[in-house]
Amino acid sequence: MRSILCLQQAQRAACAAGLVALGLSGAASAANLALNRPATGSAACNANETAAKAVNGSVSGGNADKFCSSASSKWLQVDLGASKSIASFVVKHAGAGGEPATYNTRNFNIQTSADGSAWTTAVTVSNNTDNVTTHSVNAIAARYVRLNLTTPTQGSDSAARIYEFEAHDTAPAPEKIVLVLDQVPQFGIYRSTEPTTYTPPAGLLMWKRGTEFARKLSDADKAKIGDDVALRITYHAQCDPYDRFASAFFISLPKGQAPTVDTPRVTFTDFISPFSDMWQGAKATRVYPDAPMDPYAAALANPDRDIWVGISGGSNPQYGDDACQNHGVTDPAIAEVGFKYSLALVSRKSLSAGADPDVLSLLSRSPEKTDTIATGTVAHTANLGIATLAVSIAGYGASSGGQEYTNTNVSVKFNGAQLATFSTKIDCATYEQYSPRGNPGIFRNNNTSNPRSWCPGALVPMRYFDLGDIRGKSLQFTLGVGNRSPWTADSVYNTSVSVLEH
Repeated sequence: MRSILCLQQAQRAACAAGLVALGLSGAASAANLALNRPATGSAACNANETAAKAVNGSVSGGNADKFCSSASSKWLQVDLGASKSIASFVVKHAGAGGEPATYNTRNFNIQTSADGSAWTTAVTVSNNTDNVTTHSVNAIAARYVRLNLTTPTQGSDSAARIYEFEAHDTAPAPEKIVLVLDQVPQFGIYRSTEPTTYTPPAGLLMWKRGTEFARKLSDADKAKIGDDVALRITYHAQCDPYDRFASAFFISLPKGQAPTVDTPRVTFTDFISPFSDMWQGAKATRVYPDAPMDPYAAALANPDRDIWVGISGGSNPQYGDDACQNHGVTDPAIAEVGFKYSLALVSRKSLSAGADPDVLSLLSRSPEKTDTIATGTVAHTANLGIATLAVSIAGYGASSGGQEYTNTNVSVKFNGAQLATFSTKIDCATYEQYSPRGNPGIFRNNNTSNPRSWCPGALVPMRYFDLGDIRGKSLQFTLGVGNRSPWTADSVYNTSVSVLEH
């Protein structure tokens, strides 16, 4: 039985079973003119991945909550119903729905039309890698808008994946940025003593000998969090040129209580550092694609709880080819730090009112070593009776034959019944450019002779699955790992499982 995190003090017995009751506040954002309007498109990949899914206002309903098309000409068209004044567009690509960023649309354009026949190109984008793209335009009067997907992914996959296509009547609001962590150092994971060369500033907690940090969000920070909140992670290279695993997380506690290293937390996303070092110029810094965190917006902005956000990682700068030793660096304040991380919460919208989502954390970065990973059983208090499952799982273990050199199929069962299956396979080719320090072989042939389930310099995908109506049900989940044990001694499947209630 795994531990369950109660993220908010709830005046109901269910909280003792591990429920989070989270309130929403704030004003609605500017109008999305395409929301729930009639949509058409090129032939869908599957019957449940039609054009309508790209205008339903949701990205968290699982991998089928999108428009998908493998047609030779890929397009998505929306009828706004009447001529509207359009000032901006938003496109939410594969990564916005929890799929690998390698599936994000690379090249596309947006067109407008008064009659659905004569089209004018308003936006053209090349070499995109972002999960969400926002495009301001001079005011355009149009009834029809069209998204043409000319290069659907970052690699060879031919399917276009669009979770939302939005047209707005106002220009996008400026980013509201909460800088949670500013270049916090990552000390060695094999240290046995606390660092003596770094003292955390006031309000910043440091745990695990300088490999884990957390900071409490202020009321002013919470006021900046909107429905579209995303996580922006920045890597600052220093003395460890190798790929290391890390996680971003949050902890919710009653007002006035401070967390400890053992306080249960919710994993937002796992991520891997690139192969780089402090001598790589502009490429010594890696800004990861924004990771959408909108299902957690209400939890992060909750005024009745203390919310702590942090990073858990670590480095290993003491190699024979250490990036600092080779350059004669002896100052321990530099040489003992593998790299640094910054973490920001970024929003443009306000927080909507009226919802009461709960978050149940069943596993958080749990190092699993069995073929069947089972969570505990919990109750719920979902106000609307619906929920979404969030799952992150990938293999780690660097020894010969270790799980980080493979991928697998994972089956997901909900209360013993099959819910979904997915593959952890990922193509690392587009991430090679962010690892200037070398080891190019890791990034090549990942779909054939060199399988991978994660890439250096990339986020580990968080996958979402629609649970439907959960009223009257207890909740228990099982993950079946297709790549059977025994594995090498250091191999694990780092696993996080959460339920996002609505």
